[in-house]
Amino acid sequence: MSLEALTLGAFFIATMSFTPGPANLSLLSIGASVGLSRALPYLVGVWTGGLAVVAAGALGLGALFVALPTLFFTLKFVGFAYICWLAWKLVRAGFGGSVLDIAPSFWAGVALHPVNPKAYVQVVMVFSVFVAPDSPYAPQAIILAALCIATMMMATSLWGLGGDAIRLFVRDPRVMRFVAVAASLFMVASVGAALVL
Repeated sequence: MSLEALTLGAFFIATMSFTPGPANLSLLSIGASVGLSRALPYLVGVWTGGLAVVAAGALGLGALFVALPTLFFTLKFVGFAYICWLAWKLVRAGFGGSVLDIAPSFWAGVALHPVNPKAYVQVVMVFSVFVAPDSPYAPQAIILAALCIATMMMATSLWGLGGDAIRLFVRDPRVMRFVAVAASLFMVASVGAALVL
């Protein structure tokens, strides 16, 4: 893998990881509602689910989706339905609302990435576009997977800390409600955009 391909891959991974998506926006919401420290099991679950999706991408998930496009189509729409449900819960709860007095579990975090179409679009692109066909695959896949996982961990942590900042500094319920609705709309829009890819 050339330095240019690695740089472009890292930029793509960072762009996909740090932009609003279900994991980031759910951590923003949970951080604002209960604080990131209370949501650590959920955060570790999000990382675990993300690791599973990255590993599947490195092991050839993209080839499976090419061979079975109906499977990918079905997964995208089931995932979109789940994300819409999650966004609806966020809107109903609002930030700091009583619905999120208890932090979601580790397993709720694990379930998030495997139903997130944006995550699959990312890993399929990473392990197909940024791998040099004239070099051994395994070392490239390991480097790209490590970049994906490290970047995801940084991004989700920072979004959760952003939620903590909202919880500490914003007291107006109307502002909290506005942010909750905006986060939910961004969540649905980001996954909806992945549906057309």
